[in-house]
Amino acid sequence: MPAFAADLHNHTPASADHRQQDTSARRIVETALDAGLHIYGVTDHFTCAFIPELIAAADEVGAEMGRRLFVVPGTELRITHHSDEAHIMALFDPIDYQHRFDTMLHILGLTSPCAEPEELPCFAFERDPVDVCRIIGALGGIACVAHADRAFGDYRLIDTELFARLAAEPALAAVDLVDPDADGETVGGHDVSIIRCSDSHSCEQIGVRRSFVAMDDLSFPSLRLALETGRVVPELLV
Repeated sequence: MPAFAADLHNHTPASADHRQQDTSARRIVETALDAGLHIYGVTDHFTCAFIPELIAAADEVGAEMGRRLFVVPGTELRITHHSDEAHIMALFDPIDYQHRFDTMLHILGLTSPCAEPEELPCFAFERDPVDVCRIIGALGGIACVAHADRAFGDYRLIDTELFARLAAEPALAAVDLVDPDADGETVGGHDVSIIRCSDSHSCEQIGVRRSFVAMDDLSFPSLRLALETGRVVPELLV
């Protein structure tokens, strides 16, 4: 079974905190391919606005150069729960991602746009992140915890009871860890895939952290199955 290089957490100019607001979709696609990626997850804050351009650019580059980048649509959700905060990536099938994204927001009681574009990176809503993962899974999506061990001041999600609940939740497909030495013991021995993601906010950051995913083919069902069954080898390049 072939292994594909995946970076599932990336931001585009649709995120106000992207450092290169004039970046074209084609440049992102070519940069991802040059970085050796096969799978590129788009996870702008509470929006899918840039995804049509990226899918079209990936199709264009593939037709011209014979190099295919599989663009996985998604979004990053910043969720507060009592005194805790979790960032959950929701990934959906390219075939009908917009409908599932809109449905997810409706179930969560949110309306698109959730805030002004410049405010979206800081926008958050109150909900149990475990419930959010279940909603994503029920919609056929992939739920992942983003940068679970990243420090925000003295706070790390991975040190909380909430994280233990998330790691034990069957609807959660994967946990993204930043620490290169982190392993299964870090997530308390729970049966959840560990992935590495760049959380890129510029082209130079794309693919600096990635995972190799064993998949039958470059398709969303194959990606979801691989994450759910642990066919993932994380790799830190820098």
